[in-house]
Amino acid sequence: MARNAGCASCCLVALAIAGLTGGEFAFAGGTGGGVVSTSDVVYRAPDAGGSYATTHILVRLAPGIMPLEGASGQTTIDNGPIDALCDSWGVLHVEPFLAVRARNQMLADQLGLSRTYRLHVPTGTDTAAMADGFTGVPGIELAELDGVGGIALTIPNDPAFGSLWNMHNTGQTSGTVDADVDGPEAWDIYTGSADLTLAIIDTGVQADHPDLNGKVIAGRNTYDDNFDTDDPHGHGTHCTGIAAAYGNNGIGVTGINWEVTILAMRCTSPTGSATESDCAEAIIWAVDNGADIGSLSLQFYTGTTTLEEAVNYAYGENVLLIAATGNNYGNIVAYPAKFAHCMGVAATTHNDTWYTSSNYGPETDVSAPGKDVYSLWKNSGYYTNSGTSMATPHVSGLAALMMSYNFALSIDQIEQMLKDSAEDKGDPGWDEQFGWGRINAEFALLAADPRGDLNCDGVVDGFDIDPFILALNGQEGYLLAYPGCDFERGDTNSDGAVNGFDIDSFIVLLNQ
Repeated sequence: MARNAGCASCCLVALAIAGLTGGEFAFAGGTGGGVVSTSDVVYRAPDAGGSYATTHILVRLAPGIMPLEGASGQTTIDNGPIDALCDSWGVLHVEPFLAVRARNQMLADQLGLSRTYRLHVPTGTDTAAMADGFTGVPGIELAELDGVGGIALTIPNDPAFGSLWNMHNTGQTSGTVDADVDGPEAWDIYTGSADLTLAIIDTGVQADHPDLNGKVIAGRNTYDDNFDTDDPHGHGTHCTGIAAAYGNNGIGVTGINWEVTILAMRCTSPTGSATESDCAEAIIWAVDNGADIGSLSLQFYTGTTTLEEAVNYAYGENVLLIAATGNNYGNIVAYPAKFAHCMGVAATTHNDTWYTSSNYGPETDVSAPGKDVYSLWKNSGYYTNSGTSMATPHVSGLAALMMSYNFALSIDQIEQMLKDSAEDKGDPGWDEQFGWGRINAEFALLAADPRGDLNCDGVVDGFDIDPFILALNGQEGYLLAYPGCDFERGDTNSDGAVNGFDIDSFIVLLNQ
């Protein structure tokens, strides 16, 4: 709210002039007498989000209240009720709401924005009582609290969410604040779709775990050559929870992708050992039975041709495979992550440092939280575990989130967006420990945003101009020409409609 107009008391005098100049005025010491002077001090509310500021209130002055500036440069106002209240509440200084004059000054005046000011007081002041005290005073149209908030984070109601530093790091484990994948910021954008299938190729998955119940499809057990994909170990269930535990269901934890369908695959013994051929068979079966993305928290060090060709088979069928770089072997990336058509994921800590048990090498693509990650476990339990096995499902769950957010993207585009949107860690640019950086789910979804891609080829470019014009002329004609696309892609300014107001934002997307 803006500031202009004078005030009938000391603390408000300078406001009107400040409204035109963007200046600030300090109330002269709370001693009375109606004197204010300019000040370079800027006060900002430190109070918690969801509450209100205890550092100031907002007031809107009545029209015609004008300050009187003396020859000395100080502004003096006749003592009156507003001046007296400023004294009694210890007002430190008065600041115009609008630091820059509104372009439409007439409208700002009409709405009272140019007559609105912040009355700053010491932190911790009972500003609720202060606002009540100023309400109804002659010369004041409005006195109100200034709410404190911020970005609209989607914080799920899962009771153990506070333990998930990997999703939302507040320093709760003595780690570094924001050394996480920015889960809440991503969930503000999108939480997933059951139309996308993520294969967890591992020790199996407990399908009836309360945090997974209803989203798991039984695949194949290539170790026992049957269809029993339950998890006798716990590792596969743990990885599944990181990628895909239900969010905001009031139970346990949340995964990075709340809605994705899980195809449970088991290729290991009950103790977690496996052969590359069993893994290869599981990859092919998953690809042939509807998997869109495969997550492999497994490590092998032979690199058989059979396993490599299974990876190539998945790539040829447009299935993105994501695997762990491996643990405790140092400067060597494990298979299948080492293969060209499989992403390799290293692990990070709650301080955004490289996890020292994580393998590293030239095939490291990205990194993700992997040390002391809390997730699901067998027998409907929960457990903290560490390793690149934990890092990998962060990336596969995010890749699934991106793919369902924009089905037009190719797996190569998704891989590149994961790399490009990662937060650089370690040495500048790519390095063997972090790859291109620690993934950021919000940035990845923003990169995958389908708006503006009107011809659904995965990019916004000149080829989208004609379909955009078609969309502006109506949904029916657009969908006839592009039956596989969403009409909402034309809503480039996100106001809920496709119309002429989208033209400017569409041009911005074209020029990015």
